[in-house]
Amino acid sequence: MDNKQNTFFSIFKQPRGRRAAVVGIAVLLFGAGYLAGGWRSGTDSVPDASAFGDMPDAQGSNLAGLAELLPKLEAKVKASPNDASQRSLLAQTYAELGDHEKSITQWRVLRKQQPQEAEPMIMLAMSLLMRAAPADLKESSALLEEVARKKPGALPMVRLYQGEIRLKQGDAPGAVKIWKGYLAQMAPTDPRRGMFEERIAQARRP
Repeated sequence: MDNKQNTFFSIFKQPRGRRAAVVGIAVLLFGAGYLAGGWRSGTDSVPDASAFGDMPDAQGSNLAGLAELLPKLEAKVKASPNDASQRSLLAQTYAELGDHEKSITQWRVLRKQQPQEAEPMIMLAMSLLMRAAPADLKESSALLEEVARKKPGALPMVRLYQGEIRLKQGDAPGAVKIWKGYLAQMAPTDPRRGMFEERIAQARRP
């Protein structure tokens, strides 16, 4: 997509209801498009949540169809529990339908089945980030750190999300410290600098 200079983190500035609706689609796109090659280059940027339009309306026409397909997908996963692609699809479908607990359960299974794969790590991390429990946020941050070790190209994404975790923990200074620290490592011409600068400015507002 073009004109993606805003970040996925605009989700966190939206009213709670809309935020929940946006997260499913945005996370799926993020996982599909960016896990394949980390954060591919200095000219790529995070998908802008606003590009998805009015998510509650957009999802309305698809949720019924997903709900009808769910039993068949569940049966396929039960029949072939080691089929990672089907389990990944099931986890994503649960998220689309708003059943994040079941989605997290599936990502945890995939995490055990594919301990070296980045996708289950990042998707589990993003699902846990949506929660408020301290243990979930801590686990999310640790998973993101593991992603950074395995896929150095994903480090900008990792630092942005880890800052968001600090904000959810009520630690705005800690979030700013993470973002400023990574910003200092970026080239002056890196177009992703704007994402960090925007989040720093927002975190400092009263």
